[in-house]
Amino acid sequence: MSTRSQRPNADAVAICPVGLEPVCAGELRELGYRVGSPTAGVVPFRGSTRAVYEANLWLRTATRVLVRVARFRATDFAHLERRVGELDLASYLGDGVAPRFRVTSRKSGLFHTDAVADRLHGIIGPAKTDDDQPEQVFVVRIDHDTVTLSVDTSGEPLHKRSWRTETVSASLRPTLAAAAVLSSVWDRTSPVLDPFAGAGTFVIEAGLIAAALPPSDGRDYAFHRWPSFEGGTWASVTGGAATRSVEHAVATLPALEAADRDPAAIEAAKRNAERAGVKIDATVRPVGQMTGDLSAGLVITNPPYGKRSASGSRGTDPLYKRLGEMVRERRPNSTLTVVAPSGLSRIDRRLTTVAKTRNGGIDVIIATHRPAASRSAAGL
Repeated sequence: MSTRSQRPNADAVAICPVGLEPVCAGELRELGYRVGSPTAGVVPFRGSTRAVYEANLWLRTATRVLVRVARFRATDFAHLERRVGELDLASYLGDGVAPRFRVTSRKSGLFHTDAVADRLHGIIGPAKTDDDQPEQVFVVRIDHDTVTLSVDTSGEPLHKRSWRTETVSASLRPTLAAAAVLSSVWDRTSPVLDPFAGAGTFVIEAGLIAAALPPSDGRDYAFHRWPSFEGGTWASVTGGAATRSVEHAVATLPALEAADRDPAAIEAAKRNAERAGVKIDATVRPVGQMTGDLSAGLVITNPPYGKRSASGSRGTDPLYKRLGEMVRERRPNSTLTVVAPSGLSRIDRRLTTVAKTRNGGIDVIIATHRPAASRSAAGL
């Protein structure tokens, strides 16, 4: 994607929702970085300062990026204080920035996490004294007396997109929406439809992917406040992003259609898309009036369940059945991708699970089906 920095590589991890590790790892590989073996919600990779900047800018399924600062054994507070006192953390703490420690402990003598945080504050610096004071988060994981200290490079969680200022009831997180799009084997040029669009998250994420635009433009990151921040490297990363988007601007971008029976949701989708710089066709329309398209496109959706379905899980049966019927009748050559907790067979028995994760505290499945005609059109 770009010329790599010559600075020494660092151990970094991308934090993502549990179940989406393979998708997040694929994003990192596409950026050109070596990925380690993922664990629950954690995808390790190695890279330079540039890699850390690029990961924050481009990862669509991650919630934050951490860089390991140190790893050591400590069986008591004396060992902990001595080892932390040997660390130089000045490159991460600018003037007036207070450290904050998120501590977890498992099978260790240092089991009192609040006490650990207090000792670290005593060595590195006091907690913030007012709400307006900026903070730098350090993540401390203690496992069997082994302490891993990492620095958060992201700041505000990456799933908080700058364009997504309006949501509707039980909205889908953009990280999950992006994972579903990336799991759909979509060619990034064919039409996309979400018949239960809500605030437009699926079609906007698809549009950003197709246009090679970062998932959240113009936001600040924690590393911007570091004394060690490399302005030239960051300018190169953002300059490369601008070049990619210009190159894709001359290409044929897909038609993006958002439909929902709720007028307020459609208006929110329009405004979110405008902020994201993505052109969509947003229309108030129930699923039974789905538009027809015989091309090998993508129908991707998060049909009502839980809070969005007042009639309960069994009450969704007719709606789910109708969704499947309309896709087979009106868009027979389109790939169908669904995010839902259950009832997938009532939509289409051919749907195959590609990931299991959570949305709003509910276990959900990402499932997809690609018709034979769609595979043939793609040369598969």
